[in-house]
Amino acid sequence: MARAYFGSPRTGPSAGGLQVTVYVIPVYESDLVVFDVHLSQARGRWLPWDVIDFGANPYEAASTLVDDWCDGALSDLVLVDVLSLEAPGDGWELAIVFRAELTAMPAGDGDRTAKRVPATATDAIGPFDPVDLERWLRLGPGREAMAKGGGGPGSLVF
Repeated sequence: MARAYFGSPRTGPSAGGLQVTVYVIPVYESDLVVFDVHLSQARGRWLPWDVIDFGANPYEAASTLVDDWCDGALSDLVLVDVLSLEAPGDGWELAIVFRAELTAMPAGDGDRTAKRVPATATDAIGPFDPVDLERWLRLGPGREAMAKGGGGPGSLVF
């Protein structure tokens, strides 16, 4: 087994490479907010996400996603999970997941339409299983320790 050392940054995915991504789970009044993306190259990507730039701060990248996708209507942004996923071309994706508590329903734009999904009706979205989505939805301001079993406020236990 090889250790996770990788070469210089690239402009796109490469076979056997690594990509570090940030996902945002937008929540409005305890319901999940998803986006029907109209662009053909991004169809099926129901949640805000992006591959972050080399050396970028994941929290700042998540905040930018909330600004871009959710009109910046934010009252709370917390780290809820870090996941290891398969990436295209036998690569590896390190997914950093944030939960965004929204103060208003996003208006959407010409590229995507925001939709509200009741917390009781979640299904698998992208690489995430319903059990993960439901767990992230149950979290809220002041309840971050529930993310992975709790080890104190805001902690993640792996």
